[in-house]
Amino acid sequence: MSGKTNLNPKNEDVAEIVKRSFGENANKIERFLTGSRHFVFDVETDGKRKIVVRISQPENQSFLKNAVYWNELLRPKGIPLPEILAFDLGETTFPYIVLERLKGKDLGLVYKKLKKTEKKSLAIELAKIQNVTATLPRAKSFGFVENYETDSLCRNWTDVLRKSLDRSRNRIEAIGIFNPKTVDRVEEKLFEFENYFSQIEPIGFLDDITTKNVIVDEGKLSGIVDVDNVCFGDNLLTIALTRMSLFLSNDDLDYIRFWTSEINFNAEKKRVLDFYTALFCVDFMSEIGQTFNKETPLQIDKEKFARLHLILRKLLARI
Repeated sequence: MSGKTNLNPKNEDVAEIVKRSFGENANKIERFLTGSRHFVFDVETDGKRKIVVRISQPENQSFLKNAVYWNELLRPKGIPLPEILAFDLGETTFPYIVLERLKGKDLGLVYKKLKKTEKKSLAIELAKIQNVTATLPRAKSFGFVENYETDSLCRNWTDVLRKSLDRSRNRIEAIGIFNPKTVDRVEEKLFEFENYFSQIEPIGFLDDITTKNVIVDEGKLSGIVDVDNVCFGDNLLTIALTRMSLFLSNDDLDYIRFWTSEINFNAEKKRVLDFYTALFCVDFMSEIGQTFNKETPLQIDKEKFARLHLILRKLLARI
């Protein structure tokens, strides 16, 4: 199916899915506000079953199919993904997956309340998860892979980074809030790391286990959610995205320091981390004004606008 359908799942659609899957009525249905691709609902049934229903537009059906694929590969390895309880990826109005509801909230929502010892424990857990993911068979291409039968068309790690920058540039040009030349300033730094990037191999890692998708309950890891694909390349990218999120929310970087202490982190990787963080800074800029799966575009206030520019300026000065 091609094109955007603009179908907007309602609570009654969720209730129908729950009834079909479990034969129970939904007593509570509440949509999660996070996420840019799927419509995600927190549900409790009249049988006290707590579940999450992820619904996609038909054109995004493949992402849910990928989620099932990677869940079946990663859960047996000990990656704490929620159990898939039901799914329908066929010719229904809304492709969907029903998952167990993990206790807790996204890391970003509880980060300010965490003790340093809790941040350290979480960082150690996330480093272990990436090590386990790295034991997956290597992919035949780099970047975001739907499954082992598909090809991302990225022949090396630099292709992945350029693709990200191109996406940011195109988004920024389409909306017109930021100057597209901002992306050029980041891209100009690519050549400084040619030797480092050329040594990166297509090793699997989870790219989006950042301040979101990492569920924390009472200071401890409850599990990981929303794994729609696996990225193959440099897992330092995930730390950079987490770092950029913490920069923007003006939180401390204790978690990043604990995480990098669990890997082979040296002076070169410190500069690479700055580059990757700058890459995500312009990515964050490019999201402003986009609608994604929301009814209105993501807005920006003057403080956030200025903060993004300040973060980028400091990062580029350090590289």
